[in-house]
Amino acid sequence: MILVIPAIEIKDGKCTCVIQSLPENPKVYPDDPIEVAKIWRKENAKALYLIDVDGRIAGKPQNLDVFKKIVNAVDIPVIASGGFRDYESVKRAIKDGILRIALDTVAYKDLELLKKLINEFMSKRITIHIEARDGNLIGEDITVFETIQKVKEAGIERIIYNDILEDGTVNFRALKNVAEKSEIKIMVEGELNGYQDLNKLFEFEKYGVDSVIINRALYYNKFPCQHLWRIVEAELNL
Repeated sequence: MILVIPAIEIKDGKCTCVIQSLPENPKVYPDDPIEVAKIWRKENAKALYLIDVDGRIAGKPQNLDVFKKIVNAVDIPVIASGGFRDYESVKRAIKDGILRIALDTVAYKDLELLKKLINEFMSKRITIHIEARDGNLIGEDITVFETIQKVKEAGIERIIYNDILEDGTVNFRALKNVAEKSEIKIMVEGELNGYQDLNKLFEFEKYGVDSVIINRALYYNKFPCQHLWRIVEAELNL
């Protein structure tokens, strides 16, 4: 079974993407990430993926206080990414209750840091966010497969893999090529056009793909079940 994990992109303490309501049930949804986290929990999300947009740009997390508030507001695991490149930022986030930290792609170059983090916090709490296009690491002259082999040597057992097409949807061809070769657990990050695309991911479970992180497709109601939830939410005090 593929676990669907909603993403919450945070910039300047607010959500970069606001949930769209249904035309027949007009509703103003908040841009407060804490309130959005509560909404996804009410919609039965089993985990949340937080993206520090400012942190990715700065190379160091900028919204850790918001992350901590979200952890305290929901009763499900929280995964965080965006600017995690050093020991101290990872330590603080874990202390604040983040279950798993996704290090920036550049962390593949610092194997000693990876080993230190894994030794102290265990492999299940440390992963690496890999951004690629057609199987090659963005901005680097190295393939995704070579990168994965390097981080596996440091003890990484799971990656978050982002390889998307021009429209932001998952590049299934590249995903299959990487998943078949890598022998590592994979969380896929990318948009899906609906249940048919989600169904495609089931084919990759045998290769270690066990979850997908979805952003705008959920906010824009791409899945039929969300129609029902939007109707229910019209009666909820969120």
